[in-house]
Amino acid sequence: MIEILGLLFGVLYIISMVKEKWYAWPFGLLAVGMYGFSCYQSNLFGELFLQLVYAILTLYGWLKWQKNSHNNFTITKLSNFQYTIAISSAISISLLSYVALSMINSSLPVLDAITNGFAIVATFLAARKKIDNWLFWIPINAVTIFMMLLKGMPFYALLYLCYGVFAIIGYYQWYASLKKTQA
Repeated sequence: MIEILGLLFGVLYIISMVKEKWYAWPFGLLAVGMYGFSCYQSNLFGELFLQLVYAILTLYGWLKWQKNSHNNFTITKLSNFQYTIAISSAISISLLSYVALSMINSSLPVLDAITNGFAIVATFLAARKKIDNWLFWIPINAVTIFMMLLKGMPFYALLYLCYGVFAIIGYYQWYASLKKTQA
């Protein structure tokens, strides 16, 4: 039942995010809670830690989007330098995560660490309305689908499949919005 609720709130989150609605973030917070509980039960400690970080970043995104909802808070693109910083940060967080996950005997430390590092950066980019967040999410979702299937969590594999499809849709919708603001 928790997985099904997590799936429902996750889908509501991603649809609202694609549409650039501030209320995506509360749905995201509910999805994070459900998913975190499931990860704890499945011994996916890296994913559990990631959900705690997501909760913090979700609150940050919620506040940022609400605060800027009356301003001109538009989608922007990372510069080459910012992209380099984002990739470097994701790799660094992944390496630190791997060390920590190896110490606590996480069941899939390499995959868990990679998804942690890149997902933390992607969520931060989403909160700042950077179109590039979607380009991070596409491979993250593919790896996470594989992890969920390995761990016998089919509803979350389905959720990440939905996330992957909506990451592609989100990128193209945000790209169209970005082009409109640049015109």
